[in-house]
Amino acid sequence: MTLKSEEIRQRYLDYALYNLWANKRLISTLSEQDEALLSEELIGSFPSIRKTVLHIWFAETGWLSRLNNKGWDVKKVDEFSGSNSDLFREWNITSEDFKDFTSKADLEEEIQFEHKNEKFSIPAREIIQTVLNHGTYHRGQLVMMMRQLGISKIPQTDYIEWVREKARGNIK
Repeated sequence: MTLKSEEIRQRYLDYALYNLWANKRLISTLSEQDEALLSEELIGSFPSIRKTVLHIWFAETGWLSRLNNKGWDVKKVDEFSGSNSDLFREWNITSEDFKDFTSKADLEEEIQFEHKNEKFSIPAREIIQTVLNHGTYHRGQLVMMMRQLGISKIPQTDYIEWVREKARGNIK
């Protein structure tokens, strides 16, 4: 079966919409937690929920900047010192921007960049997929960290749940 370019774009857009939905579900629960709790040190790729969220936001911001031919501009993340509420709002804005980029990007455009003195050329669609997979990976870590902290209200963020909710008409 050969997919048309519109069908392929819709699949990438659906994945970006899923990413946004899953982020918002976690943000909703994390926003209910005490500010200090989200900075407690835990075992994980990053030492706290806050630092894990900062990392996800960092990756989305950097890759979106690179996809928009603006280099790796993560200054707003590196210099961020706001509250968790501010962090969640900024992360959500970036996820929305990433979705908007995905909806109109030339998915086959080769994105050329240099990293650690090596040159790379990667299609936009592969970068988009990598960023969205990266978010899924770290959301799983956030769930484990939430459990370590005794947070019992943990939202369902699996892709299949998004598909079900969309089929039920609960997601526009």
